[in-house]
Amino acid sequence: MENAPLFSKGRDLDAMVAALRPWLADRLGVASVAIDPPDYPRGAGFSNETILVTVRAGERVDDLVVRIAPAPEHQVFFEPKFHMQYDVLTALAGHPEVRVPQALWFERDTAVLGRPFYVMRRMHGRVPVSMPPYNSSGWLADATPGQRRTLWESAMRQLTAIHRLPMETVSFFDRPEHGAPGIAQHLAYWTRYADWAFGNEIPEIVRTLLDWLNEHRPPMSPPGVSWGDARIGNMMFDNDFRVVGVMDWEQASLAGPIADLAWWLLFDESLSVGQGVPRLAGLGTRAETIALWQEHTGHSIDHLHWHEVFARVKAGLLSLRSRRTMQLPADSGGARHFGYLRQACELAEITAAQEIR
Repeated sequence: MENAPLFSKGRDLDAMVAALRPWLADRLGVASVAIDPPDYPRGAGFSNETILVTVRAGERVDDLVVRIAPAPEHQVFFEPKFHMQYDVLTALAGHPEVRVPQALWFERDTAVLGRPFYVMRRMHGRVPVSMPPYNSSGWLADATPGQRRTLWESAMRQLTAIHRLPMETVSFFDRPEHGAPGIAQHLAYWTRYADWAFGNEIPEIVRTLLDWLNEHRPPMSPPGVSWGDARIGNMMFDNDFRVVGVMDWEQASLAGPIADLAWWLLFDESLSVGQGVPRLAGLGTRAETIALWQEHTGHSIDHLHWHEVFARVKAGLLSLRSRRTMQLPADSGGARHFGYLRQACELAEITAAQEIR
């Protein structure tokens, strides 16, 4: 079914509602609240458990989103720094040109829901989902080319607005334990990610690609703002096909804006020709995307090729890790999860000698 939730992570939603009622009543400053049956967002919510709730207190109605830190067995990211997601929303509240949900409260006490969580105000709109890919079916496929063009231009304005943010706004993206800010730090993080995710079972193709990235790392890499998961599937749009908000900041870093451009181009391709379907008319081509990004940011695309290899390595690692956290059987199409890594080898002109299983 289109936009079905990935999984519920086994949570007892009735128990969650019972725990949230007094907690939310206290934060809202009311004696008690009622909570409608909660729901999971469709086609999203894998790396962090995300639950939609409608809270009622007399005449007051609040549509909220509860985002819960992942348990270790569901952890997709190395050192997820869950609180940073909340910090992003609060920091960007002072930069209205970048539209994000309104962050309300963060709760560290695990006695409430078993894990730390935060609450934000729910945005209303539509998201171009990946399953099934928006180029093949759904509301965006049903739209006119003109409406899709409006959506693409609005999305690009948001992407480039992120890349114009002052560095001091997001200084907490820094991970000094992995080295100096910039792509060296980012590459060190993902190298450690591979060790954390796979230990002694790191596929040889991953080691080969990480070696290539280190050997060909651009000599000049000033730190800069990177959203991390830059794609229209992490944006919500209104009925006029304009951006309501930007979501999912788990991969935010100081890797620089061009890392986001590479990630954007990767998913634009993988959700169209990569799925055997043409890109929808009205959505910007690769050349148009690069040109508009350069125009709005003033950045060059030097070393884009290196970043596009890196983007595929990161996507491949996340795909393999996600498969492990979902505990899929060995015969569940595992070779498909190496697709991004194969693409990285092709771009880097590396021969992947290992038999991939």
